[in-house]
Amino acid sequence: MATYSLANERLRALEDIEREIGAILQNAGTVILELSKEKTNERLLDRQAAAFTASVQHVEAELSAQIRYLTQLPSGIANSNSGKK
Repeated sequence: MATYSLANERLRALEDIEREIGAILQNAGTVILELSKEKTNERLLDRQAAAFTASVQHVEAELSAQIRYLTQLPSGIANSNSGKK
């Protein structure tokens, strides 16, 4: 049972990362839209750029943690779960 709990926790973490990537894309879209205007709002650009940078750093750290976890799994566990649905 504990294995399923850990697996669910890992899946939730990946879903959080996916949502954060969506937020990154929204921030980038907002910046691009603002840059296309004749008169840009510098404060908005600064806030969106800071949010973009922070989100990218967070996603990078979380993905690195996920990869570290996967590289520490015994190869038999990783292979035996790959074919299950």
